[in-house]
Amino acid sequence: MKLFKDASKQEHQNWNKAVSAGFYILLFLLFVKLMHSYNGAELVSSLSMFWTGIIVTFGYQFILNRKSGKK
Repeated sequence: MKLFKDASKQEHQNWNKAVSAGFYILLFLLFVKLMHSYNGAELVSSLSMFWTGIIVTFGYQFILNRKSGKK
């Protein structure tokens, strides 16, 4: 018994693109956090970095899947 359907090739490609975008956003936020830590101020918290990465990854995947579904 399957709970979920198998992902198509296009959905796999969309997931790979979304994970890449999420990873680069997290790297950028980590860089910002590192630069502001020298001043003693915390501009970006770890929790906000985590949720931003999750939202960007799944949000971008959702957008890509919607776009490819309309074609």
